[in-house]
Amino acid sequence: RASGSGAIPMGVLTELRVAMCQTSPASKGIRDFWKKQYSAIKSANSSLPILLRESQGIQAKLTAAYQGGKETVVVVDGLSEAEFGAKLESLMKG
Repeated sequence: RASGSGAIPMGVLTELRVAMCQTSPASKGIRDFWKKQYSAIKSANSSLPILLRESQGIQAKLTAAYQGGKETVVVVDGLSEAEFGAKLESLMKG
């Protein structure tokens, strides 16, 4: 489980991948979230790969890869910054 510091117990979550459009209104909440939170999340989880992928017109998705090969994909298109943060926190907890 994630602690109050935002740290993730390694060995559960192995990678985060975020696909988003760099200009669409549907990806604005995701872009805003990462602009404000990336440094803190990366600092608390320095060995966790966080891949931010931008592609014109793509539907925003968040993919969490877990130990053992399990992946969870969530469509996050149109979410606000706070809604995206809640989805991310849920996936980080496994």
